[in-house]
Amino acid sequence: MRKYYFFLFLKGLSMGAVNKIPGVSGGTVAFITGIYEELIDSITKI
Repeated sequence: MRKYYFFLFLKGLSMGAVNKIPGVSGGTVAFITGIYEELIDSITKI
């Protein structure tokens, strides 16, 4: 379980870092890394 959170953290970090690159969005990285649906579910629960 701890390994899962570590990789989730790295995926989130890459989402934030890629926003510095023109033309690439964090949502694209979330989709490619497979956490897009989890991200949307988390946002809808707020």
